[in-house]
Amino acid sequence: PVGSTAYALAAVEEMAAEAGERLRERSEGGRRFELLFFRTDGLAFPLRVETSLPVRDAPAIMRLVQERIDSLSDPLDPGFGFDMLRLAVPQAEPMAATQLALEGGEARREEAVAALIDRLSVRAGRNRIQRLEPRDSHIPEQAQLALPAIEVRTPSSWPRQGEPGEPGDPPMRPIHLFDPPQPIEVVAQVPDGPPHHFRWRRAAHEVTRYEGPERIAPEWWKAKDGALEGESAGMTRDYYRIEDARGRRYWIFRHGLYGAEARHPAWYIHGLFA
Repeated sequence: PVGSTAYALAAVEEMAAEAGERLRERSEGGRRFELLFFRTDGLAFPLRVETSLPVRDAPAIMRLVQERIDSLSDPLDPGFGFDMLRLAVPQAEPMAATQLALEGGEARREEAVAALIDRLSVRAGRNRIQRLEPRDSHIPEQAQLALPAIEVRTPSSWPRQGEPGEPGDPPMRPIHLFDPPQPIEVVAQVPDGPPHHFRWRRAAHEVTRYEGPERIAPEWWKAKDGALEGESAGMTRDYYRIEDARGRRYWIFRHGLYGAEARHPAWYIHGLFA
């Protein structure tokens, strides 16, 4: 039996190198590696690491294994010793050789980002490191989907933000979005006009600047037979980018067209700008 975790990990590294060679022969790389440490008293300790890109390099695998061990709430205890180790690669994918540009190129940057995602996912948990994937919707809270970053192999491209006012450029969006939007109390000179004051979380704010409205209509084509059915189908939103007297910037909207969709449209704060 091996009575030291360090000696056990040295054996695991040899196994990882052998697994890497077998993967290389098949032009593949592993996406999931599963370890089992069997103790002499019959207990077994499972350990699993995942990667966002196929990997077959033993040092890279071992870095993730060490990160996983370091993140355990209960240390890996050899007890009276480990008498058997098992390494499995239950998920493998094709891994073609790539030629890098002299400067390193996009492929090297992608590998560096993938390695960072792998380490953070092992340390913090796969569901706590996320990437936003764009979705075909203009409703702000439905325009993206948060997925574990380790599952997103090739992130979709987002529309590029150009100079404000340029034709075809996407409108400005806040860096922080509330889901769901938070209700606020608003004072406006006219019911369908811009806000002049608002109250949020028991604090009053005076609006000194605003841009808008940016009107976002409900997605009627997703409703049954193309007909909107009350509040459940959504109402028109008029969004404003506003700034208060202290220079803080907010993204708020009026929910419903005054008179046509709602008798007293409600107001919400949906996001915060930097």
